[in-house]
Amino acid sequence: MSDSSNVCPICGEGPLRVQVDKNVAEYKEHTGELDLHFFVCDACGSEQTDATQLRANKRAMMAFKKRVDGLLSGAEVRALRRQLKLSQAEAAKVFGGGPVAFSKYESDDVAQSEAMDRLLRLVAAVPDALHYLQRQAGLGGDEAVQWTTTRMVLAQEERHTLKVIASSSPEPEQVWRKCA
Repeated sequence: MSDSSNVCPICGEGPLRVQVDKNVAEYKEHTGELDLHFFVCDACGSEQTDATQLRANKRAMMAFKKRVDGLLSGAEVRALRRQLKLSQAEAAKVFGGGPVAFSKYESDDVAQSEAMDRLLRLVAAVPDALHYLQRQAGLGGDEAVQWTTTRMVLAQEERHTLKVIASSSPEPEQVWRKCA
């Protein structure tokens, strides 16, 4: 398909036609085929990209690297943030990374660190961890913290059991009891 408003800046004559080809990418001994977006001049055959195409190509490569590294994809980070009912700005306050970090993670502009990825996965698996992080970030007081279930954590130590009982208070109550 030709875009008549785009004239080739190299030859000044031919219209630029949008092209999408497959490009073989290699990263850490892994190979993948990625879409490569560019223009081709119908007159001189030159290939060139604009800023939008460069961004799409870069994001495709970043998504490929995230897959190889075992990190959450941008779409998975976005879905998790939405599931947690956090805006991008709130997520940045809760998890760290800077004011626009989640925008960049979600669009595959940059890869989140392995530590950030693990923290996101932890919060997905242990919802009470989100409440703790929200309190630490100053997002919501005790009234905003809702413990959905009472959690019991048992730790064996010299025939004693430590029961940690989660409550609506900021710190769980600790009770020691002699094991039978």
